[in-house]
Amino acid sequence: MRVAFKPEALFKKAAKAPKKAAKAAKKAVAKVAAGTKNTRGWLGGSGGAQGLDKWYGPDRALFLPSGLLDRAELPDYLDGTLAGDYGYDPLGLGKDKETVEKYRVNELIHARWAMLAAAGIIIPEGLQANGADIRGGTWF
Repeated sequence: MRVAFKPEALFKKAAKAPKKAAKAAKKAVAKVAAGTKNTRGWLGGSGGAQGLDKWYGPDRALFLPSGLLDRAELPDYLDGTLAGDYGYDPLGLGKDKETVEKYRVNELIHARWAMLAAAGIIIPEGLQANGADIRGGTWF
């Protein structure tokens, strides 16, 4: 897929997203918001997930400003329902829904291993710095 960049479009009013994508994205935002707790924030304000339509849905932030990328040029499968969907998939990895689900699961697994690795680096070093007799507490 080739995307044409139009710098002159920066000075024009941005086009609205297609209605079909807008309807699907509103469902996704409602689904995410319905699962949130009704709590108060850290400082007593309103808590929970708010303002999700800025990140999800057809009118979400894109990887390029609206003048350089027309929303009509986005692939159909990038509808804003997934986290991190900024309309950028140059290799077409998100075309197949089953493959995307497999990628999501693998990303979660690798992120959890990375968090454990970070803790495995920081905790022994902190213990050794506080007087624990640990051989090799400093990882470098």
